[in-house]
This record gives sequence, structure tokens and C-alpha cells, in this order.
Amino acid sequence: MQKGFASLEVILAALIISLLATVAVPQAVRLVDKFALDYEYKRLYSELQFVRTLNRAATVSPEGMSMTDFLSSKGITVAKRVELKLESGANSYQILRDDKPIRETHYLSYGVTFSNETDVPKKIWFNTAGYSDIKNRTIVLKSRFGSKTKIIFDGVGRIRGDK
Repeated sequence: MQKGFASLEVILAALIISLLATVAVPQAVRLVDKFALDYEYKRLYSELQFVRTLNRAATVSPEGMSMTDFLSSKGITVAKRVELKLESGANSYQILRDDKPIRETHYLSYGVTFSNETDVPKKIWFNTAGYSDIKNRTIVLKSRFGSKTKIIFDGVGRIRGDK
């Protein structure tokens, strides 16, 4: 009785493994690319909603004026608005209040970039009604393989995602 593998069996096994790897690896890379773009899109959209919420939260007052006006009338220093600062060259963004970071800078991962087909705004903030200061603009995120997703600011400053 013979022990071990014949060279033909080893060659056939290597051939089958290489064939499977040829099909599976590109699919896995495309999946990672798709998931990275989806993750960055959802994170940026979530951060924009967070900035919107923080700017709206400081406007409620039983006296009928904004919380900023109310606190200022009492001699209390009030923080400026919260902004999302975009760095298209570095493919990063950060949330700031009074030009001081609230959160650490987030760098887009896995080759996702801000597309240069549109002019990426430097800072985005929302007024007390929840509308953005930028209108009729689009932020386009682009993956390594060219897939794109958009965050659209309409004519009055509302935001929506467009996958």
C-alpha cells in the first residue's frame, strides 16, 4: 500500500485552488470596496444629522426667543454653532464647535475619496430650523473602483442621500 500523494494529485489540487482563487479574490475585493463606500456614506450622513441636531437643540426657550438670546441676556457666554469641516485634499472631516473639535478627525478609509466632480464645501452647518447653509450642492463619495454615492443638499438646505 502506497502512502502520500502522487505528483499528479498535487498538481490537480493546486490547479483547483488557483482556479477558485482567481474567481473568489476579485469578488472579495469588490465586496470590500462596496461595503467601505456604504460605511463612509452612512457615517458622513449620520454626522451631518448629528450637527443638525446639535444646532437645533440650542434654540428652545420658554420665553419665546432662542436659547442663545436668552443666555446672552443673562450674561452667559454662548458657544457658536456646530460645524462639520470637510478637508477634500486629506479626505477627512471633523465636527467643530467654536473652532474646537468635538470629535476626532475622521479619515475616509479603504480608498474612498471625495469626488472632485463637484466643489466640496469647506464647512457645513445648519440653522435653528434644521436647514443647511449650503444649497443646491452635492457631496459625492467615490470608491477605488469608481462606484459613487451622493449626499444632496436641495434648494432650501435639506439633505438627502442618493445611493
